[in-house]
Amino acid sequence: MSIYGRNRAMLIAGAALALVGAGVAPVVAQQGGTVQGTVVDASTGRGLAGVEVVVTGTNVRGTTNNEGTYRLTGVPAGTRTITATRVGYGAGNQTVTVAAGGAATANFRLSAAAVELEGLVVTALGITERQRTIGTAVQKVSGETLAEARETNIVNALSGKVAGVAVTNAGPQGGSSRIVIRGASSIAGNNQPLFVVDGVPIDNSFPSNGINRASPDRTGYGGVDYGNAAQDINPNDIESISILKGPNAAALYGSRAGNGAIVITTKSGKGARGLGITATSNVTFETPLRLPDYQNEYGQGAKGEFAFVNGRGGGVNDGVDESWGPKLDGRLIPQFNSPVVNGARQATPWVANPNNVRDFFETGRTLTNNVALTGSSDNANIRLSVTHMDQNGMTPSFGQEMLTTMLNGGARLTDKLNADANMQYITREGIGRPGTGYNGNNPMQQFIWFGRQVDINTLREQRRDENGNHYNWNYNYHNNPYWLAFENVNSDERDRFIGSGSVNYQFTDWLSVTGRAGTDWYRDWRKRTYSAGSIALTAEPERLSFGQGGFFEDLIYNQQTQAQFLVSANRDLTSAVALSVNLGGSRNDRTNRYNNEGTNQLVVPGVYNVSNSAIKPYVTAFMEERRINSLYGSAQFGFDDYLYVDVTGRNDWSSTLPEGNNSYFYPSVSTSFIFTDAFAASLPSAISFGKLRAS
Repeated sequence: MSIYGRNRAMLIAGAALALVGAGVAPVVAQQGGTVQGTVVDASTGRGLAGVEVVVTGTNVRGTTNNEGTYRLTGVPAGTRTITATRVGYGAGNQTVTVAAGGAATANFRLSAAAVELEGLVVTALGITERQRTIGTAVQKVSGETLAEARETNIVNALSGKVAGVAVTNAGPQGGSSRIVIRGASSIAGNNQPLFVVDGVPIDNSFPSNGINRASPDRTGYGGVDYGNAAQDINPNDIESISILKGPNAAALYGSRAGNGAIVITTKSGKGARGLGITATSNVTFETPLRLPDYQNEYGQGAKGEFAFVNGRGGGVNDGVDESWGPKLDGRLIPQFNSPVVNGARQATPWVANPNNVRDFFETGRTLTNNVALTGSSDNANIRLSVTHMDQNGMTPSFGQEMLTTMLNGGARLTDKLNADANMQYITREGIGRPGTGYNGNNPMQQFIWFGRQVDINTLREQRRDENGNHYNWNYNYHNNPYWLAFENVNSDERDRFIGSGSVNYQFTDWLSVTGRAGTDWYRDWRKRTYSAGSIALTAEPERLSFGQGGFFEDLIYNQQTQAQFLVSANRDLTSAVALSVNLGGSRNDRTNRYNNEGTNQLVVPGVYNVSNSAIKPYVTAFMEERRINSLYGSAQFGFDDYLYVDVTGRNDWSSTLPEGNNSYFYPSVSTSFIFTDAFAASLPSAISFGKLRAS
């Protein structure tokens, strides 16, 4: 990582660290009283840790410590109901009278209960719902489960963990991964789900490199894989992920979630007692799992004949790259690495090198270190996380480094007003990423044709001949794979900021309003250099020669900003009917800027800038802006806690459509029927839980 990038990240980390001590202090003097007490196990009398204690109808809440004690401050004066809950125990309720400036005591004895572990999942717009009430396909993955994968790309960490979700890895370390939910819905379009972090959509695009048509890196002809944008999200900072499968589950997010949504909730300091620190370190090693099977009976050539002179066809079939040549039986044949005596290339044994492709790869290593500080008081919580990832790839010269700083905090400003904010700053640098696709910039493309007699150790030890020119086994179609790794250098840097803040006001115990705003911004710089003598880097009809050297450079800016509000009401209409309503709106602005320049002919080899171009350089620049204004709402009716009906609707107004015809509406209806509750008396005991859903 450059000194510039490291200093910026460390400056932010240092400033964030300075906030931790202040963040755990009381935020503001609370007007009210104090409620304290102890929660114990009714059968053993021992204190229970991790019990959530809530003052009903307010945002005042806390958690018991290891001894089972708790203390709540800022409790509004008056008669209050205190509730204590913990998974595996029946809930406890007590009513106390709190005087302004006074203290009240509420002790609880909770009994173990065979309660159903009803999972809570975060659905569209950050709404938390019970799993049983949802009529659409939603699945939750915990942060602990993700951590087991030890993946640097969060998309890869989801592989094999969610039904109906397919993850495809592009191959090279640090490369992109695509995720498709319930199969592809479009042949030519985008099948990727929407990514949402803490309620704010983020970018997960695959920006194509080489915007210019003449660039050797145009999508389809290969290029360099810089990875999908969501890989910047650090798995160590994730509390949970909810996967909303299909358009019905994600209808409240609109057309962008037509392929589903990945809703990420990051970790916070909630539940921490005082100030704590956690440090983790892990290392992974990687080697190629499988390579193509090669025959090792015949070597390079055609019609059973071969003799190397110049690798361009000047000898006997020495310009071809197929292995239809002589049998690899030890006969003496002039080869690319045969010694030259008095201007004549000597014949050397014609033998197979069966591991010449495997020997190109190295053992990849990824080292990740994370330090997290958490703190909380009665009125505030904070978490600071710093993660450093250092990766050396399986291909020679490839490496990347990433530093992530995340700060997440929340505060109870009054008994009815809560505020939360979080930010992530990511710096990522890579060098030596291998090319992809069917062109001469991709070593794997060459290995499809690699002559079975080629000694790759010779290519590793010698990239240039005695005259300083490109040294290789074939000069018509391929580059020395180590020339690609160390002479044609690919470099990239990305700086990214993701941040959001929200406030919630609880009018009553059943009515609240939430306002949230956030942004996702990144700058992506890429440069690909081609040393003089490089060949065959693009496909027809735009095959470019780099005999004089060249380069292409991209600068990409992407920003997405969203502001939204949500009014939520949850109330029991009767003893059997419950109603939950959410109404809100949002504005989403997106800006993309691309700049590309380069040349395939340099005046002075090795000086990679447009002022050194021997021809008119290729230059492209464009910008796109779009805005979507939205109104949306949902209503859920619950009947006797076993039948639920959800109705949602969203209307978008898009700036990319003609004025007067830029509005479109997304409705959805879903139901959830827990038949084991409805027919509990008539079902066999072996059926403990059953649910039918439709959408």
